[in-house]
Amino acid sequence: MLTRNVFANLIGGVWVAILTLAIAPIQVHLLGVEAFGVIGFISTLQVVVGILDLGLSSTLTREIAGDRTPGRQASRDLVRTSVTIYWSLAVLSGAAIVLLAVPLAHRWFNPDTIDIDTLERALQVGAIYLAARWPVVLYTGVICGAQRMDVLNAVKIGAVTVRLAGGIVVLLLSPQLTSFLWWLGISSLIEVAAYLAAARRVMPEADWRPGLSMDALRRVWGFSLQMAALALLSMLLTQVDRLMISRMLPLKELGYYSLAYTAATGISLVISSISTALMPSFAAAHEAGERGPLLARYEAANRAMLFSTGVVLFSLGFFGRPLLSVWVSPSAATGAWVPLALLAGGFWFSAAVSNAYTTSIALRRPSGPLLISLASAVLYVPLMYVMTRNWGTDGAAGAWLALNAFYLVTIVPFVHRKILRIPVAPWLLTNVIPFAMLGLVTFGLARGLLALWAPSAGLASELMTLVAAAAAYSLLGYTLLGETLKSGVHHFLRGRRLSLSP
Repeated sequence: MLTRNVFANLIGGVWVAILTLAIAPIQVHLLGVEAFGVIGFISTLQVVVGILDLGLSSTLTREIAGDRTPGRQASRDLVRTSVTIYWSLAVLSGAAIVLLAVPLAHRWFNPDTIDIDTLERALQVGAIYLAARWPVVLYTGVICGAQRMDVLNAVKIGAVTVRLAGGIVVLLLSPQLTSFLWWLGISSLIEVAAYLAAARRVMPEADWRPGLSMDALRRVWGFSLQMAALALLSMLLTQVDRLMISRMLPLKELGYYSLAYTAATGISLVISSISTALMPSFAAAHEAGERGPLLARYEAANRAMLFSTGVVLFSLGFFGRPLLSVWVSPSAATGAWVPLALLAGGFWFSAAVSNAYTTSIALRRPSGPLLISLASAVLYVPLMYVMTRNWGTDGAAGAWLALNAFYLVTIVPFVHRKILRIPVAPWLLTNVIPFAMLGLVTFGLARGLLALWAPSAGLASELMTLVAAAAAYSLLGYTLLGETLKSGVHHFLRGRRLSLSP
């Protein structure tokens, strides 16, 4: 089941990444860099509003996955209570953003070409989109808890395709920021209806009517509050860069940074694909007392994570400029390639940490990562301010890289020693160091040789070198995956071939 779920998540994540990367330059061309920055800011607001989740989505996933009662009766009241909370907060958060649209438009941004009235309308319409998408988190948590990632990704692929492809049609008919945001609002209503239908399908025994059970909340309140605190810190740490850039730098710089961040999102999608499948699997193994299988899955997941994210990371780190030139334009590449390389490095460190973090949540031990995140916030926010003020978007991306390097040397040792009770050194020697060296040797050496032998090489030569480096990394990296993981991949692929054969 775990292999199936990981592959389902990877397929969904890769499709979303490809579609996002394909459509983002069209959006920039039709709307302009500043308008693209506004869209990026609305995405940041979506994450900020996410703190109202209060940790319920992760709690739902963990509780449903570990519920071994007939028909998951132990989770029934928690689902009904969550329905009430999520839909109430959707209405409240949307109304709050509508009320804040005017002061935000006047006091937060530094626009050159977008007028204030357009900014006001854009934020007000964006509030509808944010409110309508809010309950999606609820239904995603339920589907993940039921470990039906195939259903989840089928809905995700359909919803994202409708939203992004339909958005391009709208822009071709009316290339206005507010028109595009109106479409996002309409598509989000379609999306939440699809997720509700999917959740009802995977948990038909659940009662989806609104309700409120204080007993259900009391049972999970401690864990949920810790998850809420983690979500709050995560929101702060992952969004403070764009919030500071939008306040301190011209709106055009936010547009370039949003481009770099969008390009690097491919790594975060792979991270999310694997972590989302692991959390319910780890929780179920822990509840069943299966320590051996849990550790085996953890080891295999670490290698899969670093191998798959490395292909994206090292491509962006060493060949980000030609990729951005092809993806958007040479001028956009000039403004975004350095932040892209630094952000990609930070995301790879995040990938190295993610499975340890997921383990702490699945085993009901979030306090360690919470304290570490709190300490990092105290250091990171002033660091981000100083580096953004002195070095602009390059400094902001550098601060993000430093944050995730800090997590690598704190969260992983804590989880290994205090929760899993396994040593840290073998993990470094068999996972992090081999894949880091592999990326430096393949992509880094290819970049260095190209600069040495053909310093004036054209775009086509750079892209051909990138393809060769990626092929070398993939072939050599496959040998580092380990027999357990490789046999799991072979078994999954054989199953797919048999299901497709007549």
